[in-house]
Amino acid sequence: MTETLRNDLENVYGRYEELRSGVDELQRSIATMQVSAESEDGAVRATVDADGRLVDLMLNQKACREWDVNTLARVIVQTVQNAAAGKYQQLENIVTNHRPEA
Repeated sequence: MTETLRNDLENVYGRYEELRSGVDELQRSIATMQVSAESEDGAVRATVDADGRLVDLMLNQKACREWDVNTLARVIVQTVQNAAAGKYQQLENIVTNHRPEA
C-alpha cells in the first residue's frame, strides 16, 4: 500500500469516527430533549419530550381557584399542544447544531 493511499484511508477513517461521534451526540441530545410552553397568563406550564409526550404539568393557584373545569381543561390542552409544536423547532435546532462541517 502506498503512503498516499494509507494517508487517504486514515483520513477517511478519522472522518468516519467524527461523524459517528456526532451521531451519538445527536441521539443523546434528542433522547434527553424537553420542550416547555406556558399559557398566555403563565397559569399553566406544560413540558413534553422528543416524542411529544407530556412529562410535566404545573398549574398555579389562579388556574385552580379562579377557572372553571372547562376553561382549565382548554388551557391545559392548548398549552400541551404549544409545547408539542415547539418540539419541532427544538429538533431542527439540535440537528442543525450537529451537522458536520463541510
